[in-house]
Amino acid sequence: MKENNSIDVQGQIEVDYSQYDEAVQKLKPKVYQQDDGFCCLSGPDQETGIFGSGDTPDAAIQSWKSALEERFRRLHGEDE
Repeated sequence: MKENNSIDVQGQIEVDYSQYDEAVQKLKPKVYQQDDGFCCLSGPDQETGIFGSGDTPDAAIQSWKSALEERFRRLHGEDE
């Protein structure tokens, strides 16, 4: 049975996307608090979407950006 990894809407926090680069501004990933950290997600869930996490909202967004870049590399067949 698949675990539900969707966002807890009550834990979602507001983000000023204007302070981030173009990818974050355009895609506007959701940032939410979970347990003792923060998560950043674009897509339906952590398994199929682009997901990042960190100790702060900014760290979660930076982790998400790394996951986004990795997804692009895999889609374009780049190993590094």
